[in-house]
Amino acid sequence: MERSLFPSRQHRLTRISWHELGVKIVLCHGVFDLLHVGHIVHLQEARVFGDRLVVSVVADKFIEKTHRPIIYNEASRVGLLRELRCVDIVVLCQAPGPEKIIENMRPDVYVRGPDYIGRRMPESDILEQLGIPVRFTPSSFKRTTETIKEIVSLFNEKR
Repeated sequence: MERSLFPSRQHRLTRISWHELGVKIVLCHGVFDLLHVGHIVHLQEARVFGDRLVVSVVADKFIEKTHRPIIYNEASRVGLLRELRCVDIVVLCQAPGPEKIIENMRPDVYVRGPDYIGRRMPESDILEQLGIPVRFTPSSFKRTTETIKEIVSLFNEKR
């Protein structure tokens, strides 16, 4: 599993090759826990913004600091995403946010879900500095945290 910030030497060479070939690189970033249809649709829609989709996954240690529930560890989340046909590369983000990955990778487009429309993100500054456009996917599904709470509630009702 890729443990370093994007890009490793291999990923840097891939990025250079892609850019030299005129390939448009799209970057998505998130936790991607309890992978569900909303995640898959989001990634498929993100792929439409370019030729290659790179997904940055938040490392466990940064999720734990938010006291947010997590079901699958980082290795499982990265492994599941790597199996999706619409995803070309998955990297583990070893920082609280994707700023270093964005700076090193220089994607052509950065994509978030519709819940981020109108919100200032921690990565907004670097995206603006580098002139990287932010696009939003149209589909809206429940967030994983909401789904987990619903599952727990349903389980508790059955008792």
